[in-house]
Amino acid sequence: MTHRTFLAATDFSETGMTVLHKALTLAETHQADLHVIHVVEESWFTLKQDLKSIREHSWNVLSSQFPQLHKKFFHCLQGNVVREIAEIAEQIGATLLVIGSSGENYMFKEFLVGSTTKSIIRNSSIPVLVIKNDLPLNPRQILIPTNFSDHSRTAILETASLFPQAELSLLNIYNLPFEGRLRTYGFTEDDILEYQMQIRQNEELAAERFAASLRLSPEKVQMLTRKGPLNPPLFLETSKSYGTDLISIHTSGSYSFFAFDLLEEADRDVLIFTF
Repeated sequence: MTHRTFLAATDFSETGMTVLHKALTLAETHQADLHVIHVVEESWFTLKQDLKSIREHSWNVLSSQFPQLHKKFFHCLQGNVVREIAEIAEQIGATLLVIGSSGENYMFKEFLVGSTTKSIIRNSSIPVLVIKNDLPLNPRQILIPTNFSDHSRTAILETASLFPQAELSLLNIYNLPFEGRLRTYGFTEDDILEYQMQIRQNEELAAERFAASLRLSPEKVQMLTRKGPLNPPLFLETSKSYGTDLISIHTSGSYSFFAFDLLEEADRDVLIFTF
């Protein structure tokens, strides 16, 4: 089994401490090393305490609540949050970054995604697990939108590896051509129905082939094909109907902007792969 190294970022807020709880759970499951980073923003250095003192006080707080942590894996740095997290992740060879969806000014119930969180995700070269609630991190049902791309394949297989006990629902959402436009082009009603049926059949066939190519246990994977617009409300409605515990998504192709819109509205933890 490949050794994993996780990096969790905390700001010592309620959200930040929940991030650590969930990161520890996942690290223990995979017997992974868990590093913790806290960045003291440069604007804070009008305070009397120097960085060494802040680091010691911060570690004392962490170790009292999380005795499983190792001091050698605690990184307390001064600087820009986005830059420091990216640099430490690279230095330690992190395979997963775990962060909160908001800063210390917000509670989970507001489900807000701060600009810093979005910047961290955009600058990350590794998957980012964004914590959106304080429920236990033990997903049994994961919903993953797919466009059958190589990026989608990578996201699905890595998600399956991180959460091997979960069932994966792969959702392909497609659109049919606007009927009014087809009529303008001279299509008859029968032509339109036949064309739409052909598209639907092609999408379902492509979905079956893609699911088979993943070589995952059929008992753990179901392929869902839905007609409709690609928007968070439709996706989250589907997520709710399937009892989803976690959402996994990649940010390439048509999902580039959709991923961040979805992250804003989701009330489940979201695993994001940036490509």
